[in-house]
Amino acid sequence: MAIALQRFSTLIAAIYTAGDDPDRWEAVVAEITDTFGAVRTQLVLAEAATGETSVITAGTGRGATRLDALSARVHTLPPGATATGEELFAPGERGLVPDKPLAPAGLGDCFISRLTDDEPTSWICLTMPDRAALTGESAARTLLGVLVPHLRGALHTRSRLVELSRDRDFALATLEKAKYGIMIVTADAALVFANAMAEEITRQADGLTVDASGKLRATASAAPASLCELIRQASGPQRSSGNIALPRASGGRPLIVRVTPLDGVRKEGPWQRAVLLLVVDPEHDPEPEPTALHDLYGLTDAETMVAMGVLRGDGLPAVADQLSVSLFTARTHLQHIFAKTRTHRQAELVRLLLTSAISAQ
Repeated sequence: MAIALQRFSTLIAAIYTAGDDPDRWEAVVAEITDTFGAVRTQLVLAEAATGETSVITAGTGRGATRLDALSARVHTLPPGATATGEELFAPGERGLVPDKPLAPAGLGDCFISRLTDDEPTSWICLTMPDRAALTGESAARTLLGVLVPHLRGALHTRSRLVELSRDRDFALATLEKAKYGIMIVTADAALVFANAMAEEITRQADGLTVDASGKLRATASAAPASLCELIRQASGPQRSSGNIALPRASGGRPLIVRVTPLDGVRKEGPWQRAVLLLVVDPEHDPEPEPTALHDLYGLTDAETMVAMGVLRGDGLPAVADQLSVSLFTARTHLQHIFAKTRTHRQAELVRLLLTSAISAQ
């Protein structure tokens, strides 16, 4: 079998492109089929993390190679190895019926290569037009041996991209659960990421917004320069962090913004000076769920209501009125709360409850 160097180089390039773009595997399998003069080619792509497999087929040969039979046996091959159907099955196993030939099962004229190390494994099967193509160290077998390392490399890239995509999905899902605005901006305040809470804050344009050019800016007249300066300091050589309170036209309490360098990212392009912003809206301070206080500290229903009143700053007399109990009873509940939470003063209790509110979201 002879193949032009240019064609072989083009095929290798296509294989690696498919590693980055799964939609290209179908064209690659068709090109492999044509290059080898195979009747049929079947590429089995397995995802080790989920156990799912997909099959890409090219060729016009009648019948399908018994993928179930091969799947049960291909893992016995060393990763990267190539075998024929005759070599893969012992004589008594051929055709899955003792003493029957492989051909009826569609396994007689095949080259099979294991492409990945994990189980389930990815592999490729080329059904050749006759057994003469399988004899000895044929040119087709030699060429497949040269091609397999490139297929393995492309599938390794594919597996890594799947892992990165999964990690990204987990990270984004985690950020979306946050009750605070989380943003990433470049050195010139261009917004490159915002979680759902941050998008809601900027959409309201009350203290913080995104302008028509996609840059983050404060809405109060005196604040934009201060915010930009903090971003500049965080993205510059000093890599310093800072805080700013952004006034709001609505009259609500100012937004609290923490500006800090974003470390652990690649060091070229705009990302080398990426900045992380944590935005807190004091008008939406989280409160702990009553069930959380019961689960965390064993508070009764009455004690929970007292604790929530203290957290809101209602004052113990007002809490007693809300519960329709005497001030003495409310104080007794408060003492029980101190004992269960291992606190001693209301300020200490409030700090603990705020921490509990954040962790229980």
